[in-house]
Amino acid sequence: MISYPDSSEVLDGLGPTMVRSIVRAVELTAADLQAYRESQPSWVAQHSERGLANWIHDRLWAHLLAELDGHPGITLTDGEPTREITVGVGYRLRVKRHREDGQVRSYATQTAIEFFNQGPQQAFPGFEEIRLTAGYEWNPDARKIGEAVLSLRDGQEKVVWMVPLRTAGEGAAGGTVQPLQPVTPTPQLPSINVPAASRRKTTEDE
Repeated sequence: MISYPDSSEVLDGLGPTMVRSIVRAVELTAADLQAYRESQPSWVAQHSERGLANWIHDRLWAHLLAELDGHPGITLTDGEPTREITVGVGYRLRVKRHREDGQVRSYATQTAIEFFNQGPQQAFPGFEEIRLTAGYEWNPDARKIGEAVLSLRDGQEKVVWMVPLRTAGEGAAGGTVQPLQPVTPTPQLPSINVPAASRRKTTEDE
């Protein structure tokens, strides 16, 4: 059975520079899309979903390059069409748009299948690589970029967790990034109203 790391452990491992950079890059990309929509509304309207996703991906990757280039311990690899970020020896990330339920789209190539599967790896104990998907939530109805997110999955469709990344204080450039765990509602026991007469009878029977 695979033991998955929780989101707080992963965020600590990535470090504040990496997390802040994801948030900042998503914010700048959202601003780019808004500027594009204002200057060329018909072009944006005529984009296919795939075409617009590719345009957004290029802008997001450009901002990540600007944010992370030169940081020690962080390596960016652009082997188009595969773009990856490696943090230390334990984390490898790809950038994707996420649906509200955490699902992402990807062609089922062998490299994509290997990336998304978190199975046993040929590595020394304690140095297993964790593969993550960074990016943003996408509102398909408004065709707008939502907040920055980070997800862990085992296989493309099995989402172990997805963490929205929010900033406080002065914003992404200087604020503190706080992870938010998905909220699991606590089941509540049903309440049953028992008439007074019934309660008296039950007491007498006891």
